[in-house]
Amino acid sequence: MSGDSSLLVEKLWRLKRRIDKGACPGVEFVHLNTLLREPAYRADVLRRVELSGTPELKALAREIQLNDDGQPLMAKETTARFEATEEPRIAQKSWLRRNSLIVFPMLAIGSTAVGFTAFEDRSVRVDSDILVDTTWESGKRYILEKTIYVENSNLNIEPGVTIEGEHGSALVVTADSKLFSRGSSDKPIVFTSAQTEGNRARGDWGGVVLLGKAPVNQPGASIEGLPEGETRGAFGGTNAEDSCGVVEFTRIEFAGFEVYKDNELNGLTLGGCGSNTIVRNVQVHRSLDDGIEMFGGNVDLKNIVITGAGDDSIDWDWGWTGNVQFAVIQQHPDAGDNAFEGDNNGNDHEAMPRSEPTFYNVTLVGGGNSQKKHRGMVLREGSGGHFHNMLIDSYAIEAIDTRDNVLSLVNRDRLTFGNNLLTNLGHLGQVTRESGKDDDDFGFSEQDWMEEPRNHNVFRVETALFPNAKDLTNPVFMPRVQLRQMNATRPPQSEFFDESANFVGAVSPVSAQSWLDGWTDFPAN
Repeated sequence: MSGDSSLLVEKLWRLKRRIDKGACPGVEFVHLNTLLREPAYRADVLRRVELSGTPELKALAREIQLNDDGQPLMAKETTARFEATEEPRIAQKSWLRRNSLIVFPMLAIGSTAVGFTAFEDRSVRVDSDILVDTTWESGKRYILEKTIYVENSNLNIEPGVTIEGEHGSALVVTADSKLFSRGSSDKPIVFTSAQTEGNRARGDWGGVVLLGKAPVNQPGASIEGLPEGETRGAFGGTNAEDSCGVVEFTRIEFAGFEVYKDNELNGLTLGGCGSNTIVRNVQVHRSLDDGIEMFGGNVDLKNIVITGAGDDSIDWDWGWTGNVQFAVIQQHPDAGDNAFEGDNNGNDHEAMPRSEPTFYNVTLVGGGNSQKKHRGMVLREGSGGHFHNMLIDSYAIEAIDTRDNVLSLVNRDRLTFGNNLLTNLGHLGQVTRESGKDDDDFGFSEQDWMEEPRNHNVFRVETALFPNAKDLTNPVFMPRVQLRQMNATRPPQSEFFDESANFVGAVSPVSAQSWLDGWTDFPAN
């Protein structure tokens, strides 16, 4: 059998599986042997799919029709004749029976169920929760058929693995488990849509969720984006050093479906992940909701890229106190809200631990006066934070909007904003002046605060970036401002921060190479 025929058989198996799961109302069951053996039956099934199948199923049917020459894909069973004096010979077996060990392998990977991988054994379908330590191997492609929970075990993903999410799928690593997604700069791990290239879009699948046992300030915390009442979404505890695992040199694309109204999964969600969690060299691209959202915990982030998020790029709630260094946010002209949206707790703005992350060396690239205008930062509901060595460029609404009782946070040094470069903003004053019913921060003036001499912020009318910083498929984020014009401060001395990054923005203005090289990608669809 040719490679093309082999691929066609695999697609027909996928078609059968989806029909059996209800993807084509009115067709309850498809017989695989007949589908392969009888071209007329196959054509009738494809016709029914075109009439009443889901959009995803119709797309698969069209792929099949393009490669189907209308011939049987297995021999019909025949009975061989034999002489009376001979032992009866075994009837000639069909192609499918003769190759049944190839066609229907059930490869045990922990408790992960593996579906039809007959002719492309690099493709592994995952339709069962992971309950024992499991490894997804280099050189293979794993397809998530639904929301997969990792429970009481570790999932290890080797460099170069691609994980494709079908509609309705996600990967949720519960609080008693860990994810080790360790890629490399030349072999990143890629979570992406199961749709074919050219047909992928925001929200094709759910995303990645890591849950842990670090402190959060929300009693009975349960992660959003899962069905109501799902107990495996619980997180939070008393272990500030908790580890949710390692995620590095990993891309997450086209994620973030809406479970029900106002309840969506993000590209990467971190709930109650502690300081021993490692998240570095991670890109979230074209997510439907937020790029990365932290719910409590104190996980640190380094070398982070968020491109084209449908809502906020980095979001935090419920007491997150982690550090971030080297982060690039690029907002697309057709989508997105704020680069940062920071909250403490909507029910109790003084809830402890208080959200108070620390950011150094960040580049925020807004869409300018595009179809969808953006804000750089929104801080509210009692969130503090420390923001330094940031380059904030091309935000048509405003660079920063503070809400609620922000003055108290500033006076207590819970909120600081200094040594930042703000350029090419939509308002000459960099913020929208609020008055009357629009005054949501009790008269606090963000403009006066940013311009205080002790904060050492720098403002420019013209952009500080080259035009290709806004290129959606091949961006370059090196600033065009000279180092001596940046007025940066040295990052803190600690094991986490790179103290040599005495410049503004995420990318050094004097280096020919960038930490984004090699492992990032910016596909349109």
